[in-house]
Amino acid sequence: MHFEDLLEEIGSFGLYQRVLCFVLIPFTTGVCALTFYSQLFILMAPPHTCRQGTGSAGGEAAGGFVEKVAELLNATGHVSVWFPWLPNRREFVYVTKGHCVACYQFPTYSQNDWVCDEAWRPYLVVTAFWVGNTIGSWIFGTISDLYGRRPTILMTTIVYGVAGVASVFVSNFYGFMTLRILVGSAHHTLSHLPFVLVVEYCGMDSRVVPLLTIMMTYTIGSILAPSLAWLVWDWKTLALLSSTPALLFLLMYRWIPESSSWLIARGRSQLATEQLEKVAKVNGRTLPRDKVNQLISEGGDKTEEEGVGQVASRSVIQVVRYRHLRTSILLVLLVWMLGCMCYYGHCQNTAHLSSNMFSSYLLGAVVEIPSWSAPWLINRLGRRLPLTVLFLLSGGASLLYALVPSDMEWLSLSLALLGRSTITGAYYITLQYGPEVFPTVVRGQGVALAETLGGVAIFLSPSIVYLGNILTPLPLLVFGGLSVIAGAATLFLPETNGVVLPQTLSQAERFCHRAARPFCRSKMDEETEMEAKD
Repeated sequence: MHFEDLLEEIGSFGLYQRVLCFVLIPFTTGVCALTFYSQLFILMAPPHTCRQGTGSAGGEAAGGFVEKVAELLNATGHVSVWFPWLPNRREFVYVTKGHCVACYQFPTYSQNDWVCDEAWRPYLVVTAFWVGNTIGSWIFGTISDLYGRRPTILMTTIVYGVAGVASVFVSNFYGFMTLRILVGSAHHTLSHLPFVLVVEYCGMDSRVVPLLTIMMTYTIGSILAPSLAWLVWDWKTLALLSSTPALLFLLMYRWIPESSSWLIARGRSQLATEQLEKVAKVNGRTLPRDKVNQLISEGGDKTEEEGVGQVASRSVIQVVRYRHLRTSILLVLLVWMLGCMCYYGHCQNTAHLSSNMFSSYLLGAVVEIPSWSAPWLINRLGRRLPLTVLFLLSGGASLLYALVPSDMEWLSLSLALLGRSTITGAYYITLQYGPEVFPTVVRGQGVALAETLGGVAIFLSPSIVYLGNILTPLPLLVFGGLSVIAGAATLFLPETNGVVLPQTLSQAERFCHRAARPFCRSKMDEETEMEAKD
């Protein structure tokens, strides 16, 4: 007896799951998408020209620089361009930072003017954000396995919203950076944990619908962020618009359910039964109590050496005792890290593909739309083959980008955007694939471990993007090579399409048993298949 069998009885994708899928995921993922892309605009220095100098001579040189630029622009100090809907929008501005004078060619969102001598500040804030994400993903992921998905979503929502709003009102740089660390600590958990919760309520044939929902939401958020930035032209307003909705989400918390499969795996049978009754009622079904009791009685990961009560003490570290499961999880972690590094690296590198950062981000967001076909592909062809192909396509396009002559700008841009589009599909398939390999009893910890290592990979990706200052094709050369490695590693993962998710460690070990060679579809062994038919 498996949890998916019970879902078929009470509705595997009925009204209850649809409300969760199309309300919970868009709200949480939408807030995270707006926050991430808005932060890129808030911290990104606008295109500018700097003149360096030292001492009095440097001051004179800098002053001459300003006068010369002002003469060319027929302006002094700055020029204000007025629009009815954009009051006092700045077109050009000059700032002095130490012995450096910068001339902005476009408006800036930050009132701090972090350029020239202070150009390190935005980089440090972004780095701190992802350091917070690395630490927070593990902490909150562990909490989700110990205390449940629902309270963890509540905690991350509070941290995300309060720290995001508070960062607008802090003038001290290190105070601002500390608050962005807190925002980063909840970033991926708030986006991905609701997705995992919805997946745990969906049957085998509908598990890709939440994936499509999170993909569409994130892409729409990436389109809205530059649009809002262009309309607002004020970093504080932009930050408030992206952070405040997290606090409004607290009003919806009472309707967020706990994962029934998690409750069963933790031995909390009464709460699990009550929750399943709600699902059945909303879906217009009747809960079969006999099958619930059977599922609960089989819910413990019982072996000859262990008792039923030990299921509550499961740790992801215990997978080292299971050879096939250990190998599969190591591969999942590798693929997850490379997927995160390449996807976020492409996102950050997109800004360097064009001199206009608005068009760059909008193009980068629009080319993600074709990747929405990924859920349909993995539902028909399985997880493994589409993921391998998308990784290899992204790697190939990125490697070819380096071979295109510099005067063929449109071809270069097309290849770079093709790499961005295909790595987007690969990244989101990884989000679907990873949680399905981990058994329910350690799924939260497993995803947390993947998020933590993914955070380390994302933390390293800006350094790779920075290589573009040395040689423009270098970032995509690196990301292309890493994508090819990820595609090769994917071949050795077990296929999870069309099979029930493993609940316990021993079930997951049997599930991964046939993953010892590539191109082999992983199925449950005879013992597990017989259990599924009971």
